[in-house]
Amino acid sequence: MATGLAIGVLPAALPAQTVNKPSKAQIDSAAYVLQVISSALESKDVEPPVKTALFECLYANPLSQISAATDKVIAGNPGKVNRKDPSQMLAVIAGTCGYRPAAPAAKSAPKK
Repeated sequence: MATGLAIGVLPAALPAQTVNKPSKAQIDSAAYVLQVISSALESKDVEPPVKTALFECLYANPLSQISAATDKVIAGNPGKVNRKDPSQMLAVIAGTCGYRPAAPAAKSAPKK
């Protein structure tokens, strides 16, 4: 005896979002930002507070917003950031994610 089940048919693929479709440049920029973040999270050379700021930022914000904010900072500082330098990009991305390095400890006055 066969039991009939009502199974809904899903479309082969969800329709692509046509509103606010990103440009190739935006996708490329976001991909590079994600690559820098991913590398930083895996690096032994990146300090834990930076990693925490990056992870929390990535968790709470769409990659498109992180990338757009990073692009805005770079555009606002022409010639100061080399997009091909991952360490410079990491500094900008971490800054857009709210990371602020701790102020260096003040040196005590020399004893007399």
